[in-house]
Amino acid sequence: MTTSPAPSQFNLDPQDKLSLGENIAQHIQGLLHQGKLRPGDTLPTQRELAQQYGTGVAAVREAISILSAAGVVDARPGRGTLILDAAEGLPSVNLWLGAVSTEQEALDFLDARQVLEHYTIAHAALRASAEDQAELRQVLAQMREAGGDPELFVAADLALHFAIARAAGNPVMMRLLHAIHAPISQVLRVVSHQLIAEGRFGELYVIHEALVGAILERDVDAALAAFGAMMNTFVHHETLGLALGRAAPRDEPLGEAFSEDLHWNLTRLIGPMAQVLIPEAAGQLGHAPATLTARELGAYLGVVGKQLPPGKQSEWQALSGLLQARYGRLEPGS
Repeated sequence: MTTSPAPSQFNLDPQDKLSLGENIAQHIQGLLHQGKLRPGDTLPTQRELAQQYGTGVAAVREAISILSAAGVVDARPGRGTLILDAAEGLPSVNLWLGAVSTEQEALDFLDARQVLEHYTIAHAALRASAEDQAELRQVLAQMREAGGDPELFVAADLALHFAIARAAGNPVMMRLLHAIHAPISQVLRVVSHQLIAEGRFGELYVIHEALVGAILERDVDAALAAFGAMMNTFVHHETLGLALGRAAPRDEPLGEAFSEDLHWNLTRLIGPMAQVLIPEAAGQLGHAPATLTARELGAYLGVVGKQLPPGKQSEWQALSGLLQARYGRLEPGS
């Protein structure tokens, strides 16, 4: 059953420091507490909600992201937004873990998220049912179809990580992941917008594709490596600082030292094919090898690894980690 909120009772306090999306999220949760919305109800479409609240779709999308991160709703692209039973979610969206206001707090939350997602990713790779795998493929396809639209990408990204958590089969970890996402959902949205605005949709998609592919192949090590590359993308080269308003730094290519290091080591690993693979992998991300920067490094190494034969994966993991350590956190101009 679809139950519409009552926007006529939606009043904003001019002194309120919350965003419009946060206010809408709190209003919808209030309707749930009052019994005007019930578990199992489906919210109107985001466009319909925007009309009812007299706002833009972006604010509604922010509200749905907050409620999804808090476990109040299950929002899946193409399936609508379902109100969850209280036992499936969290008691509120009041950011009970604390709000994110500084880069260090964002890093701390991302660190905690990494611990939780290491568990869910590893167990999803081991336990995912055929139905779970089908859902992962579907959400990944929706991510690809987002085509660089930041809001569609963010919605699909959130859906993908919760689909992985469901596949892990531990409802407690699922609720903890919801709790972690509640305070940092807005930071993750802003970072995603920042990366896509920089023309890095292809890089983001390739990393997620590698993550899902490894889970489908039940390869725990490869799945965790892909997630590590994903986290590096969010924290390398001042991305979080940009999301929190810091001025953009100068972003320079890794340079000849990296090119020579990669060429020598990859040739040692796979022979002359390295000369073909190095530019081909960069091309998949829309770059030439000479233009790669530290923030593209994780995705690039992930693409290279996917082209290597199974017998070389162990050595490549070691080499990839070494290259990340040497070049992944280079400061601009160093």
